[in-house]
Amino acid sequence: GESALRQFLEKNPKDELAGNAQYWLAQTFFARGSYQDAAREFMKGYQSYPKNAKAPDNLLQLGMSLEKLSQNDGACTAFGLINKEYPKAPDQIKNATKTERSKLKCK
Repeated sequence: GESALRQFLEKNPKDELAGNAQYWLAQTFFARGSYQDAAREFMKGYQSYPKNAKAPDNLLQLGMSLEKLSQNDGACTAFGLINKEYPKAPDQIKNATKTERSKLKCK
């Protein structure tokens, strides 16, 4: 749960699994509809662990959280960063990003 993930991150911020833990912590908020908290935690995941395998996922979910908060410009910015920063992101991330961008009519 959320508290276990938080405890792990507090004790092991440099652990190679910390980036994953941060992502799943953010997901707990997203799943409960706490999009403000989710956006904050996904942003933290992206900024703190930019090289982690979950970094593009963090940006995708950050964009989706911002979209839920009607912050479409921010969402489009997050989606745009995925292609720019992570050209080798998995296809599922690229496809989801493309779908979200067209849904919001991002430039």
